[in-house]
Amino acid sequence: MKKIVIVGAGSSGLIAAAMMKNYWGNEVDISVYYDKSNKNIAVGESTTPIIRLLLTHLGLSTGELFRELKNGATMKLGINFKDWIPGTEYFHGFGQVPVFDITNTSAIYSIPEKKFNGGMNYNEPDFKIPDKPFEEYDHAFHIDTQDFSDLILKVLGDTVNFVDTKIKSVLSDGENIISLTTEDDEIITADLFVDCSGFSNLLFKHLNPKWNDISDALPLDRAIPQQIPHKFMKLPAFTVAEATDNGWTWRIPIGDRYGTGYVYSSRFLSDDEAREKYDAWLFKNFQVHLDTDRIIRYKPGYYEEYFIGNCLAVGLSSGFIEPLEATGLQIIIQQIQEFMTINSTLKNLEYNRRILNKSHRALYTDVYDFICLHYNTNRTDSEFWRYMTANKTEWVKEFDNKCREEFLDVRTCFREKTFWSIDSFIQVCEGLNMFTTQSIQNFLESKLDKATIVAQAKEDYQYIENQKNNFRKISHKKVLDIIHK
Repeated sequence: MKKIVIVGAGSSGLIAAAMMKNYWGNEVDISVYYDKSNKNIAVGESTTPIIRLLLTHLGLSTGELFRELKNGATMKLGINFKDWIPGTEYFHGFGQVPVFDITNTSAIYSIPEKKFNGGMNYNEPDFKIPDKPFEEYDHAFHIDTQDFSDLILKVLGDTVNFVDTKIKSVLSDGENIISLTTEDDEIITADLFVDCSGFSNLLFKHLNPKWNDISDALPLDRAIPQQIPHKFMKLPAFTVAEATDNGWTWRIPIGDRYGTGYVYSSRFLSDDEAREKYDAWLFKNFQVHLDTDRIIRYKPGYYEEYFIGNCLAVGLSSGFIEPLEATGLQIIIQQIQEFMTINSTLKNLEYNRRILNKSHRALYTDVYDFICLHYNTNRTDSEFWRYMTANKTEWVKEFDNKCREEFLDVRTCFREKTFWSIDSFIQVCEGLNMFTTQSIQNFLESKLDKATIVAQAKEDYQYIENQKNNFRKISHKKVLDIIHK
């Protein structure tokens, strides 16, 4: 039997314990060491559809999740981006139409014809959800992190050992973790150590990992969260990410409240200035004032490797990119799933380690590039936005040029990026006015099979339109009210 020791019992620690125990069962002995007095970051979470993979590991369905969490979970079908270009909105949705062909080219027809419909994705914020079984359509959740953590603990029961203690010291030879010593002088050894201690990196920092700092391109490094009690007459099935003059705010509907927050950069705002601006936003939108002194401070970036020796860094211990596309839990789940798949024997082979670290870098690079893309607004109305416009990454500049001069050819885009679908990129680019009729025409004129491409694009568009028009919907709130009875 292999011994796995997890340090930290926040979101990443509990998810790692649940997924690994479900995957390896009685082949592993898992112990989670955590300091109960150390408060987790725990704010309202906006998730992505990979959360359903975690539910599979937990043995739960979507309906069971809603019943268990009651007011701690709602449905999410996408994110509404408001005022990233002032006075405009655009929607980045999850897949609405079942994938009939990964080379969907409908936007080649729909954008020049002013009929863009999001392709296969949901394309507008809605208070309704599909009137069909949850298992038959793509979705994610807005969840209360603490409620969700309690549910994971309930599912785990006594299959995992939880030890409330502090780690006093870490013994490492620079390549592996040899042992841990607790405040009670217990010496802990393991076949695999999983660092889920968050920004403190209690274990992983002893292995001298290389840090990739991304703060030049994404300088936002602070967040102030606040929950707002709210009685929903209509329940949104979407998150709102609203740009401000110095950052952005989130708005997440969770049962009987909104989880809100203000994300900003300490380079451009002092904490007091940020509190003042957030307070004004809260009063304008909810007629309440800021009532917390809490500020979440983070360092934008990620480690070059997340698996060194016998230690795996998961979640915040491996890095952090601002939560604009709600990728926090997605990264955790994907890291663990790939680790279990590639390193299934738990022999920690160097070959497995190399493949996993390569995948880790690709994961963070994809997220980093996509988040940077959202700031391609060309805004100059504040010092913050002038900086963001003047400091685009080379990838964003190249990608922007590709969109404006040609188009997002699905046959080339998929060779570079796999984290999001082509329609996700197109929704964001269209929302930021990165396409022109001329760019699409340039793309088509360069193709020998222009007529075939146009005909296929129109056929794809019509198929998608027919599918969406036949999509019956039902009140989001009504569905959850029925489940909660």
